Amino acid sequence: MKLRARLSLFTVLIIVSLVGGISLATLFFLQKLFIIESESNQKTMLGSFSRVCEESIESSDPVIATNFIKSMEKSISGLAYAVFVNVPLNRSLGENVRFLQIYSDIDAAARSGPERQEKRPSGGDQIRELSSEIVIEGRPYGIARLGLYEKYIQASVLEKIGQVQRIVFVVACAAMLIAVLAALWMSGQLTRPIHLLAEGAKALGDGNLDTRIDFKRNDEIGLLAEEFNLMAVKLKELDQLKDDFVSSVSHELRSPLAAISGYVELMTRKPLEQIPVEKRTKAFGIIQESTTRLTQFINDILDLAKIKAGRVDIRKTQVNLGSAVEEIMGLFHPLFEKKKITGASVIPEGLPLIPMDEEKMKQVITNLVSNAYKFAPEGGSVTLQAEDSGDALTVSVKDTGIGIPKEFIGQLFERFKQVPGTREKVGGPRGSGLGLAIAKGIVEAHGGRIWVESEEGKGSAFRFTLPKTATESDVQAKIF
Repeated sequence: MKLRARLSLFTVLIIVSLVGGISLATLFFLQKLFIIESESNQKTMLGSFSRVCEESIESSDPVIATNFIKSMEKSISGLAYAVFVNVPLNRSLGENVRFLQIYSDIDAAARSGPERQEKRPSGGDQIRELSSEIVIEGRPYGIARLGLYEKYIQASVLEKIGQVQRIVFVVACAAMLIAVLAALWMSGQLTRPIHLLAEGAKALGDGNLDTRIDFKRNDEIGLLAEEFNLMAVKLKELDQLKDDFVSSVSHELRSPLAAISGYVELMTRKPLEQIPVEKRTKAFGIIQESTTRLTQFINDILDLAKIKAGRVDIRKTQVNLGSAVEEIMGLFHPLFEKKKITGASVIPEGLPLIPMDEEKMKQVITNLVSNAYKFAPEGGSVTLQAEDSGDALTVSVKDTGIGIPKEFIGQLFERFKQVPGTREKVGGPRGSGLGLAIAKGIVEAHGGRIWVESEEGKGSAFRFTLPKTATESDVQAKIF
């Protein structure tokens, strides 16, 4: 059975149980209420008859009681008798009182007192008797008695109950119909998004990573749909990342391996002494360069994997950042001269020692300076600057290169992401797209942050901060 059918059936059963239970409880309590109301009406009739009898006695006018009894006979169908029985002490009141004595086939004079009586007359119909003693100025004058046929009393109660039953039945049926329709609609509202999510999940499983769930709801299902769409986006990004990784790895491996294989094959065709020294030197240089490139690429992948897993080993010591900057700029000095680039370092005096992993921080700065050198034009400049910014040191690497388009700035620190077209503009070998991602991981592992400011055609400035004291951010950062 499908979820919608089960949910609808379960909801309908709950609704029927609730409506049925409420209806039965309503009828039960209303029956009790009608019985109490009937008894109250009977007491009210007896009270009215007693007051009329008192008035007749006080005014010595039996016609008042007689007329009231006649009106009761006309208005009350279940009235068996209405009797006023005087007591022997009232004989001095004369004929007026005796005129009020109405005898029936029931021996009414045989009982006295206000209690309710039930008798069975000779006709076999059960009669409920109500009586009330008439007392005027502290003297008892007699007893007012009313006899009501039990079957009429029961019929009156049953008639009211029947009316209520019909109303309750109609209301209950209408309520259940509306509730069932509402349950079916609600189950559809709940199961339709789930069905769409199931189809979307199947489509993702079949490889359609462009699948999206297109509905908006401000509830948990809507949140689930949003998370599903985010998951689909992430899966597509991961799929693209996989393609980029394969492309980068294949390129980074193919080119150096092809160079190594070609020159090794060249040198194995004939003895080395028969190969000119210049060619041998060139071949060994290319083999060494290709081997170094492969080694660096593999190390970058391993470093990035460690950073992503949060397992990069950061060993902090108190380091003079100015000395590290000067050392790195010294390594790039020959390259700057070759490309006629002006390289400068701006290090203020008195920079404090800061806790950091010197080798890994040199790796970050070297990567940033290398990028600046690559994209700076001939005759341009690269400036490495450090400054005290309060609770941290800020390091900046500025160049006068081609700049970065705004739409690509947010992607620079992602794995295998490169600005399209830069290789054609600056020439040289294609990068792996891992350097900035590794730099970001190392800086965040030190508790700092890294960002870039750039304007297309006017150069870029990569900046990062390093806290002066150790923080909880020393926990290794992950790259997503």
